[in-house]
Amino acid sequence: MHTAAEAGTRRPRAAKGTRAPRSGVKCRRMKTNDESARKVELRTAAAHLFRKVGYARATVRDVAKAVGLQSGSIFYYYETKEEILVDVMREGMRRFMETVMEPLRDATTPVMRLRALLIGHLKALHGGNDELAVILSEWRSLAPNSRRKIVKQRDEIEAMWDRVLRELAAEGRVRGDLAILRLALLGAANWSLQWYDERGRLSIDALADQLLDLFVPGAEKTA
Repeated sequence: MHTAAEAGTRRPRAAKGTRAPRSGVKCRRMKTNDESARKVELRTAAAHLFRKVGYARATVRDVAKAVGLQSGSIFYYYETKEEILVDVMREGMRRFMETVMEPLRDATTPVMRLRALLIGHLKALHGGNDELAVILSEWRSLAPNSRRKIVKQRDEIEAMWDRVLRELAAEGRVRGDLAILRLALLGAANWSLQWYDERGRLSIDALADQLLDLFVPGAEKTA
């Protein structure tokens, strides 16, 4: 039960069917945008550190320091260090898909589609994409429950490669176990992180053509 004084200070109810105006909505929205930008900054810094020194050696303090935050502040954006790793990997897969989809749509033959996938993959690897490099080096650092959060994206990417290889097999251009072929092809492409120098004699496109001709003999002439 309310006293008369209390009743006089209560906010009047909005008419039925309407919603009372909410103060501070704009401020909260601006804050959300700021938080989103800060999270991107943290993810980018974490990807660089995980690639440079390894996930195990990089600390939450290191990531926070890289963007000018106190170490405890990072938990406002991520609950755990592993959650940061999951976010980094999600972004790596998203950026790979973004890089490869347009040239893949323009490709008109299975050989051209495989070439587009290879070029997109190599560009993602050597174009400063720390996130993709972290996927390759730190996948085993994820606990099983964390892997399940991003396995759908990984499966979508693998399905693109498998689809193109099946098309090539149907044309008689490749044979054998296509899953092993995919792993071997990607293994060769990924190993280029250890030796490829963009200032050398091979461009990314030329490197893709070399790999293509190794795994699909004669493909370079028809790509």
